[in-house]
Amino acid sequence: MANERPIALWAVPRSISTAFERVFVERGDFRVLHEPFSASYYFSTERRSERFAEKEPREDYRYEKVLSEVLAPGEQPVFFKDMAYHVAPIMDREFVGRFRNTFLMRDPRAVVFSYAKKWPDFTFEEAGYEELYRLYGYAVEDGQDPIVIDAQDLSENPDAVVAAYCDALGIAHKPEALTWEPREIPEWNMWDGWHDSAQESTGIEKLQRKEIELPDNLEELYLRCLPYYEALYAKRLRV
Repeated sequence: MANERPIALWAVPRSISTAFERVFVERGDFRVLHEPFSASYYFSTERRSERFAEKEPREDYRYEKVLSEVLAPGEQPVFFKDMAYHVAPIMDREFVGRFRNTFLMRDPRAVVFSYAKKWPDFTFEEAGYEELYRLYGYAVEDGQDPIVIDAQDLSENPDAVVAAYCDALGIAHKPEALTWEPREIPEWNMWDGWHDSAQESTGIEKLQRKEIELPDNLEELYLRCLPYYEALYAKRLRV
């Protein structure tokens, strides 16, 4: 099993993807990687974003180097969570075909509202929907039947959704991995401050359904994201 293609969970920001990743951390039977390609996108000599321009770019974060680490054989199969936009510069059918691709997204109105609290200047690409949809298309071209999960569904019925996810992947469902003790996860340190709730939580928490009013600039971003979300939502896993 360790020689199988890595399971990739491609997500958009603020979609409880880290809590979902935490389930695989708690399982203990996977080597879990946390947003490995974020280092390439933001901090490598090939970086696409100048958000952290004050940081000296690093050669060891180049895409080819990170990819080789993700694909490196080991005793355990690999599960990793990342944002599809982090691999925008190298995304093609060949790249996507190296993984068993799964997807997690959330209503973009809630995402842009939450994201703006962290990065008020986030870009449309960083919202992640267009690249998530593009990656989904490559996975379909590769002959895969990608699993798509909506964050609201996951939060409201985690056991059933995770069980269906595992069944679709042909791996054992471990219900005991859905609850945990609060603790720090060392692999999340690169993005310190982003994952506090996932570290302090004891399980996947229910997302509240509420009306969200957005300022004009975020409303425009939301409307640009919406068609990609709706197209993927129609493909979501139903339990």
